[in-house]
Amino acid sequence: MPTIYEPAKKTLGDLLGDPSRKTSVPDYQRDYSWTDGNIEYFWQDILDFMNAHPGSTMANAEYFIGSMVRVERESGYELLDGQQRLVTAVILLSAIRDKLAPLNEKAAQRTDDKWIVDHDDLSGDRRYSLTLSRYDRDYFRRRIQDSGCGSPEPATESQRLIDGARKKFDSEIEAILNGITDEKAQTDWLLRLRKAIVDNVTTVTVTCVNEDEAAAIFETLNDRGLGLSTVDLLRNLVLRRAGESDREEVLNIWGEILSESLSVDVEDFLRHYWTSRHGDIKSQRLYRAIRGHLKNNAGPASLEFMRDLRDAHQAYVRLLRPDFDNREMVERLYDVADIKAKMLYPLFLACLNKSESHLPLVVQFGLTFYVRQIVIARQSGSKSESTIYAAAKYLWDTGDVAGSLAWLYRAALPDGSFADAVSNLKNLDTAHARYLLRGIEINRRATEEVDVARQPRIHIEHIYPQKPREGFRWDKHSEYVGMLGNLTLLSRRINVTIKNAPFDIKRHELAKSELHLTVEVAKNEEWTPAKVTERQAALAEEIKGLWSWPVEVIDEVRLAAEDFEM
Repeated sequence: MPTIYEPAKKTLGDLLGDPSRKTSVPDYQRDYSWTDGNIEYFWQDILDFMNAHPGSTMANAEYFIGSMVRVERESGYELLDGQQRLVTAVILLSAIRDKLAPLNEKAAQRTDDKWIVDHDDLSGDRRYSLTLSRYDRDYFRRRIQDSGCGSPEPATESQRLIDGARKKFDSEIEAILNGITDEKAQTDWLLRLRKAIVDNVTTVTVTCVNEDEAAAIFETLNDRGLGLSTVDLLRNLVLRRAGESDREEVLNIWGEILSESLSVDVEDFLRHYWTSRHGDIKSQRLYRAIRGHLKNNAGPASLEFMRDLRDAHQAYVRLLRPDFDNREMVERLYDVADIKAKMLYPLFLACLNKSESHLPLVVQFGLTFYVRQIVIARQSGSKSESTIYAAAKYLWDTGDVAGSLAWLYRAALPDGSFADAVSNLKNLDTAHARYLLRGIEINRRATEEVDVARQPRIHIEHIYPQKPREGFRWDKHSEYVGMLGNLTLLSRRINVTIKNAPFDIKRHELAKSELHLTVEVAKNEEWTPAKVTERQAALAEEIKGLWSWPVEVIDEVRLAAEDFEM
């Protein structure tokens, strides 16, 4: 049986310093994803290793950082597993190079030439030890590998993390060098750090010669805990399945999608895209479901799938950054984001595709369902998700808007139970409490052309404080402090010295507010448990009216729900 892979011990210097075969990250691989916590862990491990092996004792010591997997190509190696560690090593080496430059220019140049970028004096070519995927390639070269290029602005989340890693290493190295007054000693410490990275950090590197076997290893590693994201795996799969003539367009579409990754979570989008068409599926099963769909003989080709994904992503961005003429719907979509009701997006996606003219009603109905079930009734998110995703799939399959909303209506609390739940609202999530009170404030200003701010410019304030001053604590503190009737809105943070003060002092600060809800509270001479209960009942009545089912569609939805039951 022919050998399809060969494992061997390699130092990071071996992997980065091969003069004839450089390493690249294929375009289907994950982007750089190490956060400050990962960088801190890596950095402390290197320092601990150096401290544990002082002087010449480090020469024969090893710091093992796990396995890496690469595929051998004619032009070099493609890295399947190990990108995060290898990229981080290059970032650290670049920081060492730049700190060495004013101390020992030759040592800085050797660091650059051997492990970062090799310069051909005759041709002027630059051969990078590590080339990232097309999404981060240019940024990584300008920010990390090419010295003297400054700090270009990050355009994606992965670029922000690369920039953060470099700044972290710069700061940590600078702090240590500041404690060493002699320049020779500073140089020696930097060279010792460099040696630890390139000579003492080791891996077991598996080199594959067969792409199909490498792909199998790639997915097997994930099954065994590598933790690749759905995005990583899907990019790998789609690009492997794409024809040569289609690959460039597939890559461009991925680039469009990933360019929005700072504001649009790609993992969330993929799940919402899938559930809007196929119903509920858990995140950990998503990749296998999409893979099965694509590998099915009747499934779409890679390019066809990616074009559909691009169109859906453009629609998804419109929902997250609302771009519609209907102002009321735009405000409701901002509400969805404020209260983190992202489970609604698959339903909205399906409607946007099948019947955009009905989207305002679907958004209003969906938001009402979420408020009644999640905010008021405190139903588990998974149960509500299943209902919403079933409604989305039904709308996608049939185009029947009223029928899809009937899924929500049938699963919702009856009006009587909803009224009881509203009357007993307490200890709400801060975002949910702010949303309800803001909705009431806007309703009371119905004839005024005044905007009521959103987070973070508007805050929740406990009228009777969470930490009252000594002597002012109510007997049933925990029963009343979290009730909705004890909460109001402030457009600025109240002075800390007044925040926990008795009401007769605090009310003068509340009276300065421009918000009706807060000014009305300040008109009270005193604030007591009875006042909280009274205000709770009044707010409950307003909530029942504001978050009742939309009259424009409820009769049709009820009829559709009755047909389901038949």
